[in-house]
Amino acid sequence: MLNKIYSPDDVGQEFLNKKGKMVKIRKYHMTSKEIDRTRSKWLKDVKYIDNEIKAKAGKHFFNPFRRGIYYYQIQGIFLLGANKWHPLIDILKKMEEVMSDIPYIKKSRDGHIIENSNVWDKFRNKTERSDATRCKSHIGRIQENMFFFQRLNKLHPCGYKLRQVFSAIDIKKESHEIIPNGIFFYRLSTYEDFDSALPIRDFRKFIFPVKSGKYINKKFIGKIITKDKILVSGVEV
Repeated sequence: MLNKIYSPDDVGQEFLNKKGKMVKIRKYHMTSKEIDRTRSKWLKDVKYIDNEIKAKAGKHFFNPFRRGIYYYQIQGIFLLGANKWHPLIDILKKMEEVMSDIPYIKKSRDGHIIENSNVWDKFRNKTERSDATRCKSHIGRIQENMFFFQRLNKLHPCGYKLRQVFSAIDIKKESHEIIPNGIFFYRLSTYEDFDSALPIRDFRKFIFPVKSGKYINKKFIGKIITKDKILVSGVEV
């Protein structure tokens, strides 16, 4: 098995995975044409957004995802203000505000309307898979996506498109006396170049449980900050 790191030039090539099967490398990046097209669409989306909000994100940023839950999560944090921490509850409220204004209509094969709602209700009321080992609520799915945005390692870098627009999603977790798993905060950070656009996990105000290995992941490409140590792409500093 090859220990490959994702490269846009390798998309479509086959390699031997951990299960001994030949699989093709999936595409996680935007081509130059896709960058131009996606930026153009997004600029139309934010045409009437306050210039101060756009200025906070900087000149390089635009939402790199197609219309879907990834897009609306990034858009929600952008509208709340880039380069600033926001609690999960505020992000949820902003997403609901944006997505509730977008109609969703589902028709039967004969053209009859069988569902007339909005994209927020469609996402929130999505039926959980019957064969899922761990069913998540809409909030759980949103939180899981935040970690996907931080993934840059190996061959499934879900956050590659964000890095292409010189940005990253940062995650901060703080302990709370009533909430055992702590409170999550998220930040859309923007940078001046590709190399600097790495995600951050800030656990300085979170009291780790006895088994803390899952939080200090040395395979993480980015910066992990705790009360007593800092890891940059797996290297302690």
